[in-house]
Amino acid sequence: MNNKISFAQKLKQFFKSLFKKADKLVFPPNIKCLSCYRDLPQKQEIELCEDCLKKIRFINEDCCCKVCGTRLKQTNICSNCSKNKRNFDIARSVCVYDEIAVKLIINFKFNGAPYIHKTLANMMAEKYLNLKWKCDEVLFVPLTPKKQKKRGYNQTELLAKHFCEKLNLPLVCDAIIKTKETKQQSNLGFVDRQENIKQSFKVTEKAKIKGKNVLIIDDVFTTGATSGAISRSLKDAGAKKVFVLTFASTELKNQFEFIKNDKKDK
Repeated sequence: MNNKISFAQKLKQFFKSLFKKADKLVFPPNIKCLSCYRDLPQKQEIELCEDCLKKIRFINEDCCCKVCGTRLKQTNICSNCSKNKRNFDIARSVCVYDEIAVKLIINFKFNGAPYIHKTLANMMAEKYLNLKWKCDEVLFVPLTPKKQKKRGYNQTELLAKHFCEKLNLPLVCDAIIKTKETKQQSNLGFVDRQENIKQSFKVTEKAKIKGKNVLIIDDVFTTGATSGAISRSLKDAGAKKVFVLTFASTELKNQFEFIKNDKKDK
């Protein structure tokens, strides 16, 4: 009898130890900063240390373009929006696309780190609440099946799903599709981006769009070509208003520098 009890206790201890190890693999006790990889004192919704958070250049309403949300010295309308009609009604971003934001996005999109989406989406949710927007539903930027298979996941879908779970907003996954393969946008200048992405999206469920205030979730706002193309399709399908929210946006001067360098390369 004593031997049986001893064996049962040992078996119990074994499984207890096994579950403990498994739990640590799923929920590691030493959560690290997603940017500098230093240990964080505890698990937190925004997995960035204080030093890295301080380096992020957050975009406030008193220092951005009234239309696209690009960071400016003071609230105004940027040259891109003053020269080009936007198909979306308003766009905003959490921060400037530099240093920490660049590292997070590149790792998230291209270096196999999909888990970064939770921190980004949590920051985007906080931004949305501060903006006090009233959107009926949320969409994300679709990829072609070929592109999604190559990457393994759609990063904007991951952002949108966690964003909607956080704020209890309805996510519409099948209302719009990307109909053709396009060149990598990062290799193109302002005008070429607009042309490259034009007529690449199609609304498949107009009933889900008509009369709605729609929010598009994306990772980075550069020239607004992708957001603009999607917004045009949504407006044609009867959307009342289209809002765009991204984690980061490039600064206007960097956009101009990129376009200038791009022309030199050609």
